[in-house]
Amino acid sequence: MQVTGSNSNQYILSIRLSADGFYFALLNPKAKENGDSSTHYIYKVDESLSFTANLKQAIDELEWLSYTYKEVNFVITTQRFTLVPLDFFEDEQAEIIFYHNFHHIDNELVEFNILKKSNAVVLYGIDKALLTLLYKQFPEAQVKAQATLLIEHLIKKNYHVSQHQMLCSTAKGSITIAAMEHHNILCCNSFNCQHMADRLYYILYSWKQLGMNQLSDELLLADNVSEADELKHELGRYVSNITSVSPYFDIETAAQ
Repeated sequence: MQVTGSNSNQYILSIRLSADGFYFALLNPKAKENGDSSTHYIYKVDESLSFTANLKQAIDELEWLSYTYKEVNFVITTQRFTLVPLDFFEDEQAEIIFYHNFHHIDNELVEFNILKKSNAVVLYGIDKALLTLLYKQFPEAQVKAQATLLIEHLIKKNYHVSQHQMLCSTAKGSITIAAMEHHNILCCNSFNCQHMADRLYYILYSWKQLGMNQLSDELLLADNVSEADELKHELGRYVSNITSVSPYFDIETAAQ
């Protein structure tokens, strides 16, 4: 599958901005039947630079980022997010609520994604310069926190099943965990993790705290780190039903 300036308007471009790399997915909804509907590209970032500076470099280096796409989605990986009930949410209160949970950061904007099916709102912080660059390059882009995509992915999988499901997305230095029963959010949180033992601890601790059943409930594991197989093996000693999820599940969910 090759994207060019002449056919790019058939494609959906989804981009995950993460400290351990930028992940691009190009999806052509019309090509699903022939099994050639998507391709992925990993852009190695300079960890000494900000998201904004790295994205500027990527835009300069990757010609296809200048093409016009049917749809553009950005997924922001951040631990600075919090959930509030939709029934009690008012736009003008977003910053007040957010900074009850986090300290202030200069040049940060508080944005939000509404999850109507779960009656919740995800508030998250994003650098002002980064958001300005995103909309300058992609004026029609949709921007979501990765936590939003975890929940949306679970909603699609969990809506018609009876057991609880937990989705864990691991990355360099962190793990984000979301759990759901039917369409009700049980938890969504992020933790600092540098080692496999830390990831194992947070997953099993969350599992126990939520009273999930080790025989019937399902653990979905989207592992972006090198110890993926070892982590799954260790978790298998305690949880019977473990399913590996594509490491691109979030940017693929964003395009659906």
